[in-house]
Amino acid sequence: MHTSSSPRRTDVTVRRWPARWAALSLLATIAPADALTLNDANWNITIDPATLATQAQLGSTAPLPLSMAGPADQVQGLRQQGGQASWRLRDAAVLVEARLDGTVLTMRFQRDQPGAITYPRVPAGARGLLLPLSEGSYIPAQDANWHQALLRDYQDLDTTQGMGLPALGFDHGTRVLSLLFATPFNNQLHFEPSDAGIALTARHQFTRLDLGYYEVQFTLDGPDLLAPAKRYRAWLQAQGRFVPLKDKLAAAHDGARLIGASHAYLWGDAMLARQDVRAWPALKTALAGLPTWRRGFDADGRKALVAGDLAINRYLQRVLLANVNSAAQRLAPGADAASLDRRRTLIAAKLGGALIDPARWGDGLSVKMVEALRGAGLERLWLGVPEMQAGLAHPEAIAAARAAGYLIGPYDSYDTALPQQINPSWTTAHLGQDAYQHCGVMREDGKRQSGFKDNGVYTNPACIRPLLEQRVRAVQRDSNYNSWFLDVDATGMVFDDYDPAKPTSQQRDASNRIAGMDWVARTLGVVVGSEGGNAVANSAVAFGHGMETMGFGWHDPDMRERRASPYYLGRYYPADAPEWAFNQVSIKPVYRQRYFDPALRLPLFQAAFHDSVITTLHWETDILKFKEARRTSELLLQLYNVPPLLNLNLDSNSERLPYLKRLDAFFRPLHERLAYQALTGFEWRSADRLVQQTRFADGTRLLANFKSQPFHEGAHTLPPFSVTAFLPDGTTRLFQSR
Repeated sequence: MHTSSSPRRTDVTVRRWPARWAALSLLATIAPADALTLNDANWNITIDPATLATQAQLGSTAPLPLSMAGPADQVQGLRQQGGQASWRLRDAAVLVEARLDGTVLTMRFQRDQPGAITYPRVPAGARGLLLPLSEGSYIPAQDANWHQALLRDYQDLDTTQGMGLPALGFDHGTRVLSLLFATPFNNQLHFEPSDAGIALTARHQFTRLDLGYYEVQFTLDGPDLLAPAKRYRAWLQAQGRFVPLKDKLAAAHDGARLIGASHAYLWGDAMLARQDVRAWPALKTALAGLPTWRRGFDADGRKALVAGDLAINRYLQRVLLANVNSAAQRLAPGADAASLDRRRTLIAAKLGGALIDPARWGDGLSVKMVEALRGAGLERLWLGVPEMQAGLAHPEAIAAARAAGYLIGPYDSYDTALPQQINPSWTTAHLGQDAYQHCGVMREDGKRQSGFKDNGVYTNPACIRPLLEQRVRAVQRDSNYNSWFLDVDATGMVFDDYDPAKPTSQQRDASNRIAGMDWVARTLGVVVGSEGGNAVANSAVAFGHGMETMGFGWHDPDMRERRASPYYLGRYYPADAPEWAFNQVSIKPVYRQRYFDPALRLPLFQAAFHDSVITTLHWETDILKFKEARRTSELLLQLYNVPPLLNLNLDSNSERLPYLKRLDAFFRPLHERLAYQALTGFEWRSADRLVQQTRFADGTRLLANFKSQPFHEGAHTLPPFSVTAFLPDGTTRLFQSR
């Protein structure tokens, strides 16, 4: 029986023209060969209707080209009144509307049939490109490294997942030109780096699933590098679509706990961890009398069982307990709460004499870990459980985390559906054979869209929604989390689904993802987060993981394949401490310069959403991942007032908890002050751009010195590699990276 989110129901929204655009009264007709001029006190805009060439004139300065000419088309029905104009392009079958309103030039295009429009064609000439790749990048026009990256890694970039915001800017020195995609879906950006700088061409595809209008806006501001983000924020607010963080958290029972919270993922979700063994000789003796348990041990497990140094060899301990956990799972199968309780009872009955109290069992997800976090003086934390059902095995840990004042939630995902018998360890992707066969996204060519890393299929969120509701309710009933992490949904990854049973546009896909996240938040009363937090899909999430770390090197074998490489990120092994999460590695100089040079970073996303979505790093690249980038990452997070994120397990506590406490000590009190404040300003305070300032709506200033030498700021000396907070009451606080 299908619910309202049935895969067979279609509800595609088509944008219609407002009345003021549909008809202009008392229109003056202009000859098709003439150019249009739209006048305003701020600037004058000239448009060639046939080629869509567009330029701006500010007083006596040289004209500023906004879009170069495309192929000429035949103009029909050209009309103008004051700051508005409309016409049709016959061959392209496009209705064009132009409007100049103060400092905003709006261009709208509509087709009655599927097809494409290419606009704008922004020429090279700006000093730099202000591009919200994740948080934000400043790309110098002549930077050869970035030229290569734009051509190789960012060509045909979309404006939903590819950018944190559907807005970008061009630095012209005394002015910043912003380009806002009011229609963020079905767009591609094509970059053309050259000796002259970086040109950009945008192409919008009108599909048979969405023939609504395509709208872009140009605005011209002073030398404010955050102008594109501020313009987008103002546009969202005018549309009534900006959701303050305070409103999101008000619906959650423990929402206030997110304010000032550092973030951590807790690894090691097996029933037993090596720290749960009280006496290794006693464990060996107990197992010697359990042939049915030993029968399933692998060769390494059998060797570990008889090893003379088991009591002091952590590797052998890990191997043996992996075999013990597997044997217990074989003898007491099942993944529901009752099955896991039977397994715990079985282990306690057979091996309890060698183990500690069962209520304290576990590694990262355990009462022991919560006690360690509290003992480290960490008052506010968001804790992520990588395996959704781990909480069923360790309910005492969840209760302890909540009692400690923390948020704790599972990693959950519905974006990929796998067929039966494929990769059984990827539990979240096993959504049932029906979901695999019927909920997969269908491309226009009739083929299904391959899922993550070409496994299974990517799913339509409306089709999968009943399964989401069913599984979330079931897990929460037995776990009692107060937060939830829904992978992918807020990344801006959206699809056109051409399946006749469930046709869905990208715009509707985004709306369906938001609706699912909102359902979890409101039905469970929990704090919901997701990967990314991109603008088109973040209205229902309170936090996002990954915005502060852009993915890179996806096809670099030194990072992804060659284990002997110093840049290799690591294996998905062992389960309690996967190498990719815990191994610190070097970063290639080309990536360090491109992504971790503070002179090339901008807080664009924070300028739009600091008081709406709390963002941080990605779990695959936590703050300790790259040796050479650690200090820069620490300072950028503090400068932008966003939380640190670390991967933790019991073995890592001695090193990682004191480190996290030091970051948290500066971040938490400031975030408690600034979480609901907009980030309103950003400046380079030194010629080399290595001293930077952010400003917040309450007047707080944060000054970062990325240099290895002190920097003097008025009466204050900023130590090397430090961030100083200047509070409105005149007091200061200091963080210095070690």
